[in-house]
Amino acid sequence: MMNKNIINIAYCTDSNYLEHVGVSIISIILNNMHNNIHFHVFLYDVSFEEQQKLQKISSSITIYSIPPEELNKYEDTQNNKIKHINRSMYIRLSVPRLLYQKIDNFIYLDADMLCFADISPILNVNINSVICAVSPDSLNNNNILKNQERLELTTQNYFNSGFLYININNWMSFDTENKVNQILLNSQYSEKLIYPDQDALNIILQNKVSFIDNKWNYLFTWMDDKQKQNFFYNKTILPYIIHFTGARKIWYQEHKGLAQDIYCFYKHFTPWATTPLASYKTKMRISDYRIYAKSYFQKGKIINAARNYIIYLTKKLKR
Repeated sequence: MMNKNIINIAYCTDSNYLEHVGVSIISIILNNMHNNIHFHVFLYDVSFEEQQKLQKISSSITIYSIPPEELNKYEDTQNNKIKHINRSMYIRLSVPRLLYQKIDNFIYLDADMLCFADISPILNVNINSVICAVSPDSLNNNNILKNQERLELTTQNYFNSGFLYININNWMSFDTENKVNQILLNSQYSEKLIYPDQDALNIILQNKVSFIDNKWNYLFTWMDDKQKQNFFYNKTILPYIIHFTGARKIWYQEHKGLAQDIYCFYKHFTPWATTPLASYKTKMRISDYRIYAKSYFQKGKIINAARNYIIYLTKKLKR
């Protein structure tokens, strides 16, 4: 008999995001000291030494090494968008199969998520008649509508796949993994899939999910700059989980602010405590210079704003 009071949580990552998974796990542990939580971490291309680091965080972590053949099928896809995305993102599709008959339900979380509250209320979410519980990808109905039209969805919603509360038996009965792969590996969808596995999941799981409060997957990009500095002080509105979406992650040294301070606080309790924050400079995209220019301008740093905007215009004209 499986223990119904255990909250099972799964992560999937390669070596690039392993540290951030560790920080995310710590944030859950420190906010759920009285809950029985077990973590299932699926790793691809991670050294044994790094795996040992993660294991040091808690005895409640089970590590699974994903062999290359699990992901080889995504190598030859004709979808150009997929080729430029790290293949480890597709591990999440195989997790229900790998945990089948071991547990009944689990929460899947992306690596760029931090916990801010007791998550035991998830045990009261009924997913007996659906494949998974999800939350919306946007608070803007127009954005949802654009994704509906792009993917020709028959439902009125579009969910973010960074949080999935999955009923394993229903996932397996529906043959979800294979159906999603048929979309991902089909060239006729190549122009439609902007967010490959998320889009494919939305196509396949139409009318098979239940939408729950967005506090389970509150996107950081929903906040303006002022909210990003004040949001965390109001405990009455703090979500269960904040999802730090977007390329400009809080763990890059350039992205200072309260969110980064909180990340570093949790990081202090991991084996990566003394590892310095990485720089975002080598990852800069053209649009980032424009965004930085606007941010510097709003802060009154006119010279920095002008410098970034000139770089933005120069790169855009060369494109």
